[in-house]
Amino acid sequence: MEQSALIEIGLPAAVFIIMAGIGLTLAPSDFQRVVMRPKALIWGIVAALLLLPLASISIAVVMGLPSEIAIGLVIVAACPIGTTSSLFSYLGRGDLALSIALSALGCLVAIATLPLFANFAIERFSDGDVRVYLPVLRTIGMMLVIILLPVILGMWVRHKVPALAARAEKMVGAFGLVVLVVLIVGIGISVYGRWAEILVSAGPAVLVLVFCGVAIGFLGSRLLRLSPAEAMAVTTSISIRNAAVGMLLAITMMNSPEIAVPPALFGLLMYAVGFGLVAYGRMTIKPTS
Repeated sequence: MEQSALIEIGLPAAVFIIMAGIGLTLAPSDFQRVVMRPKALIWGIVAALLLLPLASISIAVVMGLPSEIAIGLVIVAACPIGTTSSLFSYLGRGDLALSIALSALGCLVAIATLPLFANFAIERFSDGDVRVYLPVLRTIGMMLVIILLPVILGMWVRHKVPALAARAEKMVGAFGLVVLVVLIVGIGISVYGRWAEILVSAGPAVLVLVFCGVAIGFLGSRLLRLSPAEAMAVTTSISIRNAAVGMLLAITMMNSPEIAVPPALFGLLMYAVGFGLVAYGRMTIKPTS
């Protein structure tokens, strides 16, 4: 797929704005919760950014996925925690403070882990027909620019102009949803001639990955004896990922709309899962007084 100026400039700019939206929800005190809530926070990061990518590799191997689909599946599993995970956690009566801390720390950790998992997937699943490569240092540099920098900028705006941050936060959330829809439509057009074949091969694998995320979140949290609210926060953080980052890597750095298909499908399915978690949480978790 030939890259246009819209893709080369517009897509990174859109992801930058979305990540700035996360920054608008954060304050320095959120990072202090790393010390205050070590067990739930560490478990959430390990589950979201280590166990789910490992699960995606297992799924790709067991299901014998085509190279592009396998690589895309691992990439979306390693993406940062999504911008709306805190909203779903709040609506599902999860621990909002923990959810915010997971989003903040998860952004930082994913800068290093996403390129490593992506390159592992490329080396493990590539064949003679797939010519992709993801330079680790360049990718880390790009993620610093489109993830860390806008988050810091958003936090600065919240600190200096809290009223503006409160208004902009809502607009950025809506903008993120619009960007996701546009990306999915664009990817669908790019693979128009193969969409049925790709959907058949990618759809079941993405479904399995989505349900693996929910299972990992709830079962692991129960084993660690986390509270129901903490378990909800962890599970939403695992299940709601920033799929736009995965699509950005696939399209702009790998020049492969096929690899972007699993992130696109995950980006759709995660909202259905998010609303399901909200319904479950409101039925099973008592509201705090």
